[in-house]
Amino acid sequence: MALILCPLQSAARRWGDAIAIDGHGQQLSYMQLDSRVTGLCNDLRKQGVNSGDHVGYCADNKVEAVVLMYACFRLNAVFIPLSTRFPAAQLQQLLEQLNIRFLYHDDAAINGITSLQLPQNDGEQLWRFDASVPATMVLTSGSSGQPKAAVHNLLQQMAAAEGSFDQTPLTVGDRWLLSLPLYHIGGMAILFRCLLSGATAVLPQHKAAEDCLAPQQISHVSMVATQAQRLLAKSDTSERVASLRVVLLGGGAIPAQLADLFATYSQLRALTSYGMTEMGSQITTGVANNQGLAGFPLAGRQIRINEDSDVIEVKGDCLFMGYYQRGQLQQPFDRDGWFATNDRGQWIGEQLKIIGRADNMFISGGENVQPEAIEAVISHCNGVKQVIVVPIDDSEFGQLPVAIVAGDYDQVALEKRLNKKLARFMRPRQFLRWPNNNDNTGIKVNRQAMMRYAQQQLAC
Repeated sequence: MALILCPLQSAARRWGDAIAIDGHGQQLSYMQLDSRVTGLCNDLRKQGVNSGDHVGYCADNKVEAVVLMYACFRLNAVFIPLSTRFPAAQLQQLLEQLNIRFLYHDDAAINGITSLQLPQNDGEQLWRFDASVPATMVLTSGSSGQPKAAVHNLLQQMAAAEGSFDQTPLTVGDRWLLSLPLYHIGGMAILFRCLLSGATAVLPQHKAAEDCLAPQQISHVSMVATQAQRLLAKSDTSERVASLRVVLLGGGAIPAQLADLFATYSQLRALTSYGMTEMGSQITTGVANNQGLAGFPLAGRQIRINEDSDVIEVKGDCLFMGYYQRGQLQQPFDRDGWFATNDRGQWIGEQLKIIGRADNMFISGGENVQPEAIEAVISHCNGVKQVIVVPIDDSEFGQLPVAIVAGDYDQVALEKRLNKKLARFMRPRQFLRWPNNNDNTGIKVNRQAMMRYAQQQLAC
């Protein structure tokens, strides 16, 4: 057991009137947020929420989500944010698999689940609770298969935030845009970073992050490469980033041109990172670069690379408790507590470079092909905004690489570059245009969906 004073109450005592949450027509100081959370705790108890209960949240980012999350911590209930994109049947299945008894949902009530009401009441009470029990459950991206439910306790989530301050220090008055949904670990991590530093988590006024920066005076923002490209393509980028000091890039490889473009804004620090749900978001962070480096290990993280497979293995204070599966906690660690990430990597000096996912590798004509290595070469070509390489079946070679590319680029120049940089077995045999209807507002591109798209296109 690890009995602690609620960290939100510690923040309220320390920072008082500093703004904790700003957006959607509301501003709550740390003191006001503390009071609102206490009021909701009393209401949740009346609705039957008890210690150990699994509480789901399926709605957009808003003040209610933040208040509910902190209330769950105080009650030792488990907070489980769920994607609003899940169809009804899949959502129902997840509710059953994750043993969710209570749910806040913007839409109609769901059979067998208690719908939560979140009234805005205040209260005053000293809260101490066990920070070593499960506190959050976040689904992994599932970009290479079925998503898994990663469980963290509060100590692990706070350790993840504290380590991030190595490269992204925060202080009272800083404003981090909550541009990522809470059902992604990158979104939830923003709340913990702000909590431990007295900074403000800002709810976006607009769907596009780049449209929020100047109007909401954002100092810090988390983005994936496609969001950053949209920002830098604007004619008024300088005005949009006037208040911005830090851009944290994640969710995959960063095109080389992005680092060069960000470097033209002297007041702006663009950072690249490698992270995962199981480690509470960031593992490494460093200055954005065109060498494909993912940065330095953050405090409290340990990294080693398996000599036989090149697979990155991690452990540390922020490593999750395990995966929730069929009512049990599955702990996929070796006897020394190391977790195999299934990402392949190498050290370049003191920085980590990601080679790609071990389960993305395929064999073509007897040769191992790592799609991310091909993507890195293509992404350096002028005009390429986004690229993903997937395998398609071939009767002669087993599988062949196909490149799906977004952007306005010169095909001849691209193929010349590939001929110069890649062995023949790694060169894509087909190039497809990026699908117009691809739903890529998430953190990572769904490789399985893109593979199906390639198969459909080549079957025509």
